Amino acid sequence: MLGRSRRRAASGRAISVWLIALLVALVATVQIRSQAEIERSFASADTASLAFLIDNLHRANDALLAEIADLTQRQAKLQSGGDNAADQVLTDEANRLRAAEGLVPVHGPGVVMVVSAAGLQAIDLQDLLNNLAAGGAEAMAVNDRRVVVGVPIEQNAGGVTIGGAAVPAPWTIAAIGDANRLAQAADLMTQQIRTDRRVRQATYRVEADVVIRAVVIARPFVYGVGP
Repeated sequence: MLGRSRRRAASGRAISVWLIALLVALVATVQIRSQAEIERSFASADTASLAFLIDNLHRANDALLAEIADLTQRQAKLQSGGDNAADQVLTDEANRLRAAEGLVPVHGPGVVMVVSAAGLQAIDLQDLLNNLAAGGAEAMAVNDRRVVVGVPIEQNAGGVTIGGAAVPAPWTIAAIGDANRLAQAADLMTQQIRTDRRVRQATYRVEADVVIRAVVIARPFVYGVGP
């Protein structure tokens, strides 16, 4: 009986060891395949996309640090002042939100890109705008049409539209933000899109004061109600 119990215990340990080894092998296989998949995705990505991805990660970290510093400063200002200080903070925040939502004209340093091409579609324009946004653009317009979150960029039989308005080529894209970072993004983009056979010309210029006068019409707040 004792020998039989020992054999059962040894058999149990062997099975446990086998299961652990199987689990380790499975995890290793999944990890190797995942790593290989990541490496393949990076290998197939173009240089511009990789540069934007890395820059976007750095930008996100910098933005979080800046937001923490800004919130700390606002908190100190509110704590040290009275109603006037609170009113000023709220006014500044309202102005910032109106600019971000495209409700007011804006100006500041940035870049202006001009892309002349035949056959480019809405997805191509969206890629350009996404790359500029990743490069730090705070405000953008295409052919004097303001582009903000929520404004649709669509493709129809007549071509590309922004908010329902046609934006035929050539596209003049104005972007306001850190001029150095936007210039790097624009340089990489123009190099990349010049390889597209549909593109006849792609240029950009850095300006100390890019003016965007186009605004979007504020949409009514219909469905959300207060308590």
